[in-house]
Amino acid sequence: MLTTYDTIEMFGLTENADCLPMPDDQTLRDTTTREAFEALFGPLQGTGLESEIEPLAHGFASLFFRRRKMLDEALTKQTDAARALIRAHDGSEINDTNLSDAQTRADRLRDMRDALDVMAETAARCYEIETGKAFIPAAGSRKSAPAHLTGATFEAREWLEAHERQEAAKFVVDGVALAVAGDRDWLDHAKIWDTLDKIKTRFYNNYGENLILYTKGDAKGVDAIAAAWAKSRSVHHVTFAPNWKAYGKAAGFKAIDQMFTTPKHLGGVAIFGTTGIALNLADKAEAQGIKAMRVKKPEPAQAPNGPAIINGAATRK
Repeated sequence: MLTTYDTIEMFGLTENADCLPMPDDQTLRDTTTREAFEALFGPLQGTGLESEIEPLAHGFASLFFRRRKMLDEALTKQTDAARALIRAHDGSEINDTNLSDAQTRADRLRDMRDALDVMAETAARCYEIETGKAFIPAAGSRKSAPAHLTGATFEAREWLEAHERQEAAKFVVDGVALAVAGDRDWLDHAKIWDTLDKIKTRFYNNYGENLILYTKGDAKGVDAIAAAWAKSRSVHHVTFAPNWKAYGKAAGFKAIDQMFTTPKHLGGVAIFGTTGIALNLADKAEAQGIKAMRVKKPEPAQAPNGPAIINGAATRK
């Protein structure tokens, strides 16, 4: 005689993670991410650990972005597996089943990735509200030849094409790109904001399109200030993070090269300061006939008798 548990197992009535519903966006944003942020960092305000809120909050938010990236990579592998099954399709029932399973797994991965997207963006916004700084994460498509196709193959192809359209749509943004780079120790926020405001207006007048900001995504200096400006002005910001593991010391220059190879028209370059990477960006732009604006770092103010004024204090040279 079968027990209740035997019956459940025999007829596939068990519920695993793949069958459970995804939380809605409001739950992901408010009940999960925002409440976790408040519970973790709210009690630290006004205590000896207040100075640790910023690095801890950044690390906490970055966890969501790292996990989102892992799910995105898993989704890419799963869709590649679906493509391989389509190419190898022989019309058998086993292959049809494998195709269906591959689609189901990929759909589930996409749902999970999209849910992590919501949580990651919410965590980033919580970080910005908590610290007053722009959040920059620490980190972060073929048709088969005609053959004997079954209904499952046609469905899989339609699904794959829909998936690719959905992924590509994320990168379709109207506008003209401006590449920005500069010193990591740049502190003059007003100079960068004023310059970018003027360029934004000029781009719209010249091209009739909005500005898209390109940076390397550095968490300090010019990149961070430009990112905060983009957030404030609702400007689309694309980061080209250096791949230090692959390119070592040349990673920053490789990231600059990528800015010239996107489908978007690069309307100009603005560099603030004289770092090697910034100067390299300006030189490469001018070599291609792209205008490069070079903004010098402001000199320290001088007191009447000569000492430089730095952060409100006079220092002798």
